[in-house]
Amino acid sequence: MRLLLVSFITVLATMTFTSCEQQIQKQPLPKFTEVYKDGIESRRTLKIEIEGMMCEVGCASKIKKELLEQDAVSSVIIDFVKERETDFAIVEFDPKGNTIEYIYGVVNAIADGKLYNVKSVETTYYKENHPE
Repeated sequence: MRLLLVSFITVLATMTFTSCEQQIQKQPLPKFTEVYKDGIESRRTLKIEIEGMMCEVGCASKIKKELLEQDAVSSVIIDFVKERETDFAIVEFDPKGNTIEYIYGVVNAIADGKLYNVKSVETTYYKENHPE
């Protein structure tokens, strides 16, 4: 009986660790682009391309809520169209209070990284009197 119990625990532990390893997926790095415009330097805008959004009420609202809770994020606009494969979040933030990597990482981290995938991040930098 004891041998059977030890065998069962061993099998259960092996299945648990193996299944956990399979569930953790490394997100590929998104494509990064930069745009420079005339404006106030304390402002930066990200256009984050997101795969995996299925609805405006649940997905879009969750992503917007999570992004607005981050330090130095002043606004979030979700551009969601049900028929599109990828949708967008436009995030305005103060670069002195947060980083590009952290902000897009918040989207990838929702639901332990199982729902959404950031495909690209376009950063708009603002500088006074910058020629376009």
